[in-house]
Amino acid sequence: MTGRHSLNPAPARVPPVLIIGAHRSGTTATARALELLGLQIGQRLDSHREPKSLQRMHEAYLRKFGAAWHNPDPFLGRIATPEGERDCVEYLSSQTRREFNRTFGYRNNPRGWWLRARLRLGRPWGWKEPRTTLFGSCWLKIFPDARFVEVVRHPLAVALSIRERDLKFRAAGDPPTPGLDQLEYCLRLALTYVAAGARLAASTPRYRRVHFEALQADAQNTLRDLASFCELQPGSAQLLRATQSIRAPSLPLWPSLTNQEQASLLTHRAAVAELGYDLPG
Repeated sequence: MTGRHSLNPAPARVPPVLIIGAHRSGTTATARALELLGLQIGQRLDSHREPKSLQRMHEAYLRKFGAAWHNPDPFLGRIATPEGERDCVEYLSSQTRREFNRTFGYRNNPRGWWLRARLRLGRPWGWKEPRTTLFGSCWLKIFPDARFVEVVRHPLAVALSIRERDLKFRAAGDPPTPGLDQLEYCLRLALTYVAAGARLAASTPRYRRVHFEALQADAQNTLRDLASFCELQPGSAQLLRATQSIRAPSLPLWPSLTNQEQASLLTHRAAVAELGYDLPG
């Protein structure tokens, strides 16, 4: 592999901010708020504020090893080796160098040209895509000075949301995603993403973990702190709009669980407690 900055494919003066976290953990609301605070996260995005091309790029590489966003272990085992990590870094770097605009959601139109010009002038930028959590160590090789904002939500709330979404997809006629009808599997998946974020935190000082419940409870101060971390300089009106974009907190309403579900979930109580949460039952 070549030198420290040679892998960087971005036509930008400042390193990116990467918003990471498990699916259904509050990353969309956090990304939307940071965008209101002045973070440029692309133009051609889906309803979750994610570039679809980046989703496809990540997922294509996961499939090479029989993995997927909902089954990341084969991929995580691969990049735990020096050879695997090197191959992944080279893949991400070459793909984004060839298709930077498409990858990060910039259109080839006047507004897209203007947005890319702002990158060259030093506009704070980044992206949000939950699979980035799994690829974080490799993106850090490409952008050594990148900042990472990890959003963590109660793992059981994440697991319930993942399961509910997949069951809705099935009811609408989509094929089932293996494992996502099992609550314990979904909880374990959420914790896998948290563990990936923790490994990343040990690799860079430019990392900030945000509990989504804390963001909901005190949006203004939490967003002010995040703006400072991301080197954003929002005005008072921007801060107000971003604060108002965060929905009010609510107490978790846990569904009735079977005895088998309760027993399987409680095997993860220690890992959940490390995050400052508890499990019902």
